[in-house]
Amino acid sequence: MSDPAPSLVHGTRRRLPHVTWCDLFEYRARRTPDRVCLVADEVAWTFRELDRWGDRLAQVLGDAGAVPGTVVACAMTRSVRAVLGVLATAKAGAAHLPIDPAQPAARVDAILTDACPAVVLTDVASLAARADVLLSVEDWRKELAGRDGPRLPRTAKGPAYLIYTSGSTGQPKGVLVGHRSLVNLYGELAGRFFPAGHGPQRVAHGLPLVFDASWNPLSWLAGGHELHLVPDSVRADPGSYVDFVREHRLSVVEAVPAQMSALLDAGLLDGPARPRLLLMGGEAIGQDLWSHLRGAAEVTAVNLYGPTECTVFTTSCGLGERATPSIGRPIGNTTAQVVDEDLRPVPIGEPGELLISGSCLALGYLGRPGLTADRFVTTGERGYRTGDRCRLMADGHLEWLGRLDDQVKIRGHRVEPGEVEQALLASPGVRQAAVRVEGAEPRLVAYVVLDTGTAARLRERLRALLPAYLLPSAVIPLDAMPLGPTGKIDRAALAPPVTVRRTVVLTSPQELVASAFRVQLEIPAVDADSDFFDLGGHSLSAAALAVRLRTLGVPCSLRDVLLRRTVARLAELVPTTTKGATPSWTTTT
Repeated sequence: MSDPAPSLVHGTRRRLPHVTWCDLFEYRARRTPDRVCLVADEVAWTFRELDRWGDRLAQVLGDAGAVPGTVVACAMTRSVRAVLGVLATAKAGAAHLPIDPAQPAARVDAILTDACPAVVLTDVASLAARADVLLSVEDWRKELAGRDGPRLPRTAKGPAYLIYTSGSTGQPKGVLVGHRSLVNLYGELAGRFFPAGHGPQRVAHGLPLVFDASWNPLSWLAGGHELHLVPDSVRADPGSYVDFVREHRLSVVEAVPAQMSALLDAGLLDGPARPRLLLMGGEAIGQDLWSHLRGAAEVTAVNLYGPTECTVFTTSCGLGERATPSIGRPIGNTTAQVVDEDLRPVPIGEPGELLISGSCLALGYLGRPGLTADRFVTTGERGYRTGDRCRLMADGHLEWLGRLDDQVKIRGHRVEPGEVEQALLASPGVRQAAVRVEGAEPRLVAYVVLDTGTAARLRERLRALLPAYLLPSAVIPLDAMPLGPTGKIDRAALAPPVTVRRTVVLTSPQELVASAFRVQLEIPAVDADSDFFDLGGHSLSAAALAVRLRTLGVPCSLRDVLLRRTVARLAELVPTTTKGATPSWTTTT
């Protein structure tokens, strides 16, 4: 019988100063001007240097129209310029909007149209024609030299950043986050994670710059620690990432659980030069990873949970606190409550929707008052309906039980299948479309009824419209959609069509590679021309495939998987001694 007490738990209350993240950084720069604060592009930057260049870029942004209350869109490559963009935007008093310049042009245009930034800051020449107001800083040292001037006015009452998430209507939606909640996040990191009396730590920034979670390592920077920006080429290869951590003697590493697993497989905790603190968030942690890290010596691992609307992370749980996965307890100045569909508290131990309130809450959705009112509700105090199904246990820890809707995390990105459906339905020749999440490692599978065209051509069109994490791993054509009693598509009945079994003859080395494909991607059959990425592979699983093939005696690197995408091409790497005596294998699909 469940405890009748309501499922309510509070984080520690702290007094918040009326300052901005930028104020915190500038305070640190005054106290320790000559301390190294950022290592990027193979250059070590002191607080004084970064502060000065940030001031100069802020002057340029101000001249271009960035004032308090406006938005500065930063479409920057992964370099010191991206960090300067964050700092300079804050110094100008504007809200920072990160944009991945590698995204399809259509998505970049949609975000810029919705956000209406006063300035678009970029170091990518190809973006120059996509905005009315553009500021290029490709040759930034020359362009910013001599731009010293008085610091621009700013306030702690306005927005700090704007970040776009997947939208169920097919359009991305912007979440506007204020300085108060960002400073509250800093206070949590400073109070719980910044080491006391042990000097500055070396912190890895290996998160995508368009993630709201990238504010975690930036907060370590503002706290006086040394931030190391992990290059894109290193981030994509777990082995290279581990080498980077060792070479730079990094003590703090944050990653989504899937990437953390790949780093552990690559030897992150092998040997004495290991990180002291591992932070994970963005998706659920499995029991195997939880148990592995609980047993790791001299390492503290922490699970972080939080929707974008609650400023990066809202609850946290040290893996040493519980034997089974948990999202833990609320951070400071935050309350978590488990409620029913009428927002009434449910008893301890019973499942319900997680409702978050307190200083962590975002300001709302940009230009969407109706959606803001629907998700940010008032029940005594303002709260955010997360849509996450949780329960509060008797020990005060929250357990995450899944989504109440079909929104999922795929490789750390929050994804709503409805956005992919809208892109499919907007494509020529598509009569009907439905997208489901399938597989133990979540992947999107699209089902379509086509009037014209092919599934292969449709997927190629999506590649030009959607970022990689929104691309379906498979597009399956159907003669007709299964329908339920109301005439709506019966999503539970969706399944690949029954096909005629055909014999596929693979050579011995091809079968060795094909078996690795099947195990890694959890699919029943492949042939010689099967493309790993068209089947749903991504950078992390590609790195895992390379490791899997090496254990089978194949000298395969991540670069090989990226360049030799098919079974047949990768099979060319199989050594003669590994190929065996059997000339061919027979399989069926």
